Amino acid sequence: MKVSETALLESGFSHDDIQKIKNNVENYGGTLEEAINDLARRFSTLLWVTGVCIVIFLLLVAFSSPIRIMADGLAMILGIIIMSFAQPLVVSYKSWRYRKIFRC
Repeated sequence: MKVSETALLESGFSHDDIQKIKNNVENYGGTLEEAINDLARRFSTLLWVTGVCIVIFLLLVAFSSPIRIMADGLAMILGIIIMSFAQPLVVSYKSWRYRKIFRC
């Protein structure tokens, strides 16, 4: 897949978003395509982790004590929040959406 700035702009990226990604690529190496794929993979991982946490929480609700449900539920929520702050959430969502649309 060839990532172009015009395609990124058409899919919802702002000029600031693209400039931040380009600066990151210049500072740390790689290509624009690799950066977009890495951001999309981060968002996909966040979705999977959130889904697994929801399934585990539902199992806790069905088979565990109220104290355990509260403790583990809060731990999962805090874990998801920390994981969300560890990445640029909006830009990674836009990258995921771009990759999903253009099937890379």
